[in-house]
Amino acid sequence: MRAPSLSSAKLGARLKPEERPVYAQRRIVPSVEIRFPLPPSTNSLFFNAAGVGRIKTPAYRRWRNNAVLMICSARPVPGRMAGPCDVAIYLPPFRGDIDNRVKPCLDVAVAAGIIADDGQRYLRGHPLVGIDRAATDVRMVFTTPSVEEQDRAEIEVRAREGQSCAHIAVSLGLDEGHVRTVLAEIGR
Repeated sequence: MRAPSLSSAKLGARLKPEERPVYAQRRIVPSVEIRFPLPPSTNSLFFNAAGVGRIKTPAYRRWRNNAVLMICSARPVPGRMAGPCDVAIYLPPFRGDIDNRVKPCLDVAVAAGIIADDGQRYLRGHPLVGIDRAATDVRMVFTTPSVEEQDRAEIEVRAREGQSCAHIAVSLGLDEGHVRTVLAEIGR
């Protein structure tokens, strides 16, 4: 897939998540591991500016820029996940709520181009989150499900979007009966 030209971005056209150059220019891989410093708590990522709305705090901007730089300058250069993936986040020991560290971790993975977006279409579920007592940095591991699981995930996403069984089957190169079986198993 060729990355869109900058002229379309200049004209105000909004790119689809998978068309952003930082994502589209990475090679597709079955798994990716990235490391970066512990993010600030979600409670301190934004502040309200009168007449403007929510704005990223300077501390969050600094952390995010530093984390993206660490990810993008890692060797070997990390690839990208091409479809729905599983995510595990291993945090170093810290004080505070674990859930408040998940959002900035996912945001930095999107900003660095590891995943196209952190929505349901790109993540198979809520990340597995754990504490690594020996760690000093965050470690995120992205993995692609097996082809069969990937087909099931794609069928489920397309069904949620309202596509018919016949359309899903043709789009994915599958037998319509297979699609109906998967939909029956997931209760759709």
